[in-house]
Amino acid sequence: MTRYRGHTEGRLEDAFALFRLERVGNRVAPATLKHYDFHLPRFFAWLRANQPEVDDVDQVSVTHLRLYRAAEAERLNRFGKPISAKTLHGSHRCLRAFFRWADLEGYDIDHRVLRLPKVRLPVKEADVFTITQLRKILAVCNPKYPQQELAIKILVGSGVRAAELAGLCAVAPDGQPDLMLDSMNRGRAELRIRWDAGAKGQKTRRVPITNKLATAIKRYETRFRPRVDDRALLISAHGRGYNHWGLQSVINRLERDCGFHIHMHAFRHTFATVATQMGWNFERLRAAMGHSDYQVLQRYVRLATDRNLGPRKDWADFILPPEEI
Repeated sequence: MTRYRGHTEGRLEDAFALFRLERVGNRVAPATLKHYDFHLPRFFAWLRANQPEVDDVDQVSVTHLRLYRAAEAERLNRFGKPISAKTLHGSHRCLRAFFRWADLEGYDIDHRVLRLPKVRLPVKEADVFTITQLRKILAVCNPKYPQQELAIKILVGSGVRAAELAGLCAVAPDGQPDLMLDSMNRGRAELRIRWDAGAKGQKTRRVPITNKLATAIKRYETRFRPRVDDRALLISAHGRGYNHWGLQSVINRLERDCGFHIHMHAFRHTFATVATQMGWNFERLRAAMGHSDYQVLQRYVRLATDRNLGPRKDWADFILPPEEI
C-alpha cells in the first residue's frame, strides 16, 4: 500500500488509500488530490491523538467531526493567526467527499456526518481594476521582459485563471497552438484553455479575444520568445515556462511599483465585470469564464451596476466588444 507522508498504517489509512486510488482513476484534478492529501490525514492524526479508540471509518461519529471542527477553528496557523474560513471550508468538503465515498463503498457510517452544515464563508467584495489602474500596471511592467506585459493583457483580456495562463502553450502536445486563429474569418481570435493544462474541472473551452491581443501574442512568439524546448507560451527569464509562483513573483513586484494591491484573480473579476457592462450575452460569458452555471455571474451584474471602471471605448482595446463575438 502507498504510504503517505505523516501517516502510520491503519484501517482509516487503508480506506483513504482506496478512496484516493479511485479518485485518481476518475481523473480528479491534481489540486483536488492535494486537498485530500492535506486535510484527510490531518483528521486521521487528530483522531489518533484524541480518540485512540477510533480505528475504522464506521467508528467515526458526528460527535468526532464536531470536536475536530471546533479544534480546527481554534487552531493557529504557522504565522500565529486563526485558520481561515476558506481552509475550514475546504476541510469540510474533503471530509464530506470521503464519507460519501465510504457510504457508497458499504461502510456502516454515521449518516449525520453527511448532514453537517458546511463552514460559512464570508462574502467578500471582488477586487476589480479601473482602466487607469490597468494602464498604470502595464506602465510598470519591465520592458526587458515583454512576457510580463503580455501576461497582464492575457489575464484581463480573457479572464483566464493563473493556472490556465501558465498552461497556455505555443504548441500544445496535440501539435496545435493554444492561440486559435481558425475563427479569424469571423473577425476574431480565440484562446484555447485545455483540460490538461490547468482548466478548472478539466473542461476545455475557447475564449474570444481581441485581434490586438492576438497580434501581441504572435509578436511575442515571433520576436521575443526564447527558442527553448519548453512548450509554454510565456517563458520566464530562467528559460522555462512560468508556474504559479513565478507569476506571483511578477505580480508582487508590480504591486510594489504601483502602490496598490494587485492579485491575479482581480484581472478575472475585471474581465467579467467589463464584459457585463459591455453587454456580453450571459451564455457567452459563462462559457468564456468556464462556469458550470449562471449563479456566480450574478455578482458581476451587481459590480457592473455599482462600479465605473472607465469608458467602454477604452476597454475595447483589451476586451472584445459583444458585437464582434
